[in-house]
Amino acid sequence: MLRINAISIQSVTAVGSVGFSARFADGLTVIRARNTSGKTLLLNSMMYALGLEGTLQPGKQGILTTGLTKKVNINGVEHQVRTSWIDLEVTNGSSTITVRRYALPPDGIKPDLITVWSQALLTSAGGDVDPPKHYYVGRGGAAQNEAGFHHFLAKFLGWRLPLVPTYNGKEVPLYLQVLASLFFVEQKQGWSGIVPKMPTQYQIREPLRRSIEFYLNLDVLERARRRAELQQGLSVIRAEYATLRGAVEAAAHLSNARVMPTSEFGTPAFYRAPIFGVTSETVDAGDIITLYRDDQWETLNATIRRLQESIQFLNIAEQEPLSGPGAEGLASELREARERLRAITTELQALDDSANMLDMQRGTLAKRWRLLEQEQRRYKDIRSLESLGAEFSRHAIAHHDCPTCQQSLEGTELATGAPALSTSESAALVDQQIQTINTIIEDAERSARTNEAVRGALERESGDIRARIRAIQADLEGHVPRASISQIQRRIVDEARLQELVRLRDNAQVTCSDLVQAQRRAIDLKRELDSLGDEVFSDADVRKLVAWQRGLRNLLTAFRFGVFSPSEISIDPQTMRPTHIQGDLGFQGSASDGLKMRWAYMLSLVQSSSATSGCHPGLLLLDGPRMYDVEASAMKPFLQQCASLPMNGRQAQIILTLSENPGVIAEWLSGYGYQIIDIEDKLLS
Repeated sequence: MLRINAISIQSVTAVGSVGFSARFADGLTVIRARNTSGKTLLLNSMMYALGLEGTLQPGKQGILTTGLTKKVNINGVEHQVRTSWIDLEVTNGSSTITVRRYALPPDGIKPDLITVWSQALLTSAGGDVDPPKHYYVGRGGAAQNEAGFHHFLAKFLGWRLPLVPTYNGKEVPLYLQVLASLFFVEQKQGWSGIVPKMPTQYQIREPLRRSIEFYLNLDVLERARRRAELQQGLSVIRAEYATLRGAVEAAAHLSNARVMPTSEFGTPAFYRAPIFGVTSETVDAGDIITLYRDDQWETLNATIRRLQESIQFLNIAEQEPLSGPGAEGLASELREARERLRAITTELQALDDSANMLDMQRGTLAKRWRLLEQEQRRYKDIRSLESLGAEFSRHAIAHHDCPTCQQSLEGTELATGAPALSTSESAALVDQQIQTINTIIEDAERSARTNEAVRGALERESGDIRARIRAIQADLEGHVPRASISQIQRRIVDEARLQELVRLRDNAQVTCSDLVQAQRRAIDLKRELDSLGDEVFSDADVRKLVAWQRGLRNLLTAFRFGVFSPSEISIDPQTMRPTHIQGDLGFQGSASDGLKMRWAYMLSLVQSSSATSGCHPGLLLLDGPRMYDVEASAMKPFLQQCASLPMNGRQAQIILTLSENPGVIAEWLSGYGYQIIDIEDKLLS
């Protein structure tokens, strides 16, 4: 829910200031004045204060009149405006904030800065005023970053803005400027057409449909949001899969081996058949890595078994016992080999301990890096705010709070009176810390790679020593070899190749298992993605759309819509536009009938959103709804509907502008509660 409690507009000149203030309640508020008296400026000022001028047109030129930006009339004399601002007090039903935005800011402040007090300052007099917070609008990140005002406002309203597709293939939040098109209508061009004009500068596909889906809380939008999450998840797995696949293929290539071919990620075959044909929970890397031999490919396990059998056969050669000096030399060599093996075992254990410590260190460093990155982003926001004129850092230091995390700094300084760092200095310090952390992480990565290299060398040496120990033991058992030199050479070659392939299998085991798990996760996500189906409305969605259509028809009947029978009007669920059985309504009927359609469209949307626990703010700002000189017989029921429009157990808030005589308005709204704000001369004079 969004309610406007009060507004205050001020223009300051060298000879004094002029201003306007008003309070608003639930229900209907009519702002009555002659033409060119400032009715439009009042509504535009509300939108400008909320940073929603993008709803009206790209940029903010022409949104505010010269009385706020150039010159203002005081006692019949025009004076140059030195500074001007708009204060707006709004509530979400449980908490109230007051926002200030400058139309013509003083030196050092820019218009895209918005100051927010977390209390009512316009409807409550006196009392202590809490320090404000500062946010920005009109630049990238305003809807996503913590320092962005629209990120704050969406959170204040309890809205979780969905991601929606754009024409350039990206996804962006459903911006508040787009959603505001369904609760604000400007006078000059806003009433043309039978549906609200949606901002196009944000390049959002089907903005009207996405906004209606959000306001009615349709399941199809939640499915679209979940679909985007699943697609993002598949993209992440695709990248992970490619990395794992590349790693195992590179390792196999070094040993002149290859990995069993599989279907490309994302193809129907990939989702249909398990990778490598694995049906169990585990995978044996030796079965999916193959080597070429005798015009065919054999598995790594088969090659390892063949080498083991060959080595065993070559070791069968009988030898006669050795004695004398030769035996003593071999015994000494055996002792040295065993001592070296024990030393290598100790070194490997130390390397394992070091690797575990490095893993812990890298995990801690990665966590610290993420925190510093977050703090860096916050400092960037702070510097953006300060570039707009916010005295953010001075305020934070004065109240002993950290400017990024907002936590108290009381008791954390050992030296009293120590100079505090400025925002730029603090940001530079964070940048230095990030550089330091990156350097430490790189050192840790190098140490880890060095450990791996050392471990590989020690493992190869230990394998050689074990082979040497077996050979010495065989010699000491005393057999004269019957094998030829070529057989001995072949055994040495086979043992080296065996060690190489065993290392390949052991190292590839984890990677291959991760590949299998990645495919299974991808299949699970794809299965859920397929279960969502196309953008088809659920039964609950259909009921909501039918209820909205029924409300639209009832209001059209009340407004005496004449070009067609209201019972023949329906809502196209694909475009969310009113349609007729004979086709599009856009170019049929009179201008007044088109205006009645707009009235019914916006009011029925509020009704339906309220009845279906939707997200409509329950606020309508309508500038000049009596365009095209629509007949009084339609205007009267329209105002009566506005005065009694329900919203979540209370009345919706509708603020509109009229130029009619107060007596006429009173006659139209006889028996209905409403508030009238009469601007006798000019809004700023």
